Amino acid sequence: MSIIAVPSKGNGGLNEPIIKRFGKSESITIVSLKEKKITSVKAVPIRTTGVAGNLGTYVASIVKDNNASITLVQFIGSKAFKSLESQGMVIFQIVGEGLLVKQCVEMYIQDKLTRLTNSNSHLIKD
Repeated sequence: MSIIAVPSKGNGGLNEPIIKRFGKSESITIVSLKEKKITSVKAVPIRTTGVAGNLGTYVASIVKDNNASITLVQFIGSKAFKSLESQGMVIFQIVGEGLLVKQCVEMYIQDKLTRLTNSNSHLIKD
């Protein structure tokens, strides 16, 4: 079984849009896969009120606490990347605009995502 974390907007879930910047996540959608089929979905809200320090590493700790082994991102900063990588996380980059969580999970299932080997937040063009 694979457990995938996807940074998402709103309340999270398969039908929510992904969020561009990992550290700005409003929620993390946790998707469990077995034999390339979705077996469960859980939305975890991100509450940043009172969080001191780097938000990306805070979000990374939430991903870890939910036992994910794979994270799908568009853009991720160096501290969050190092935090996830140090936990043995495999990180894949999502390419595209206006995508929903379920579309990104399907791209992962179909091997259409590229594995990230470093942070890429310096490439963001807002």
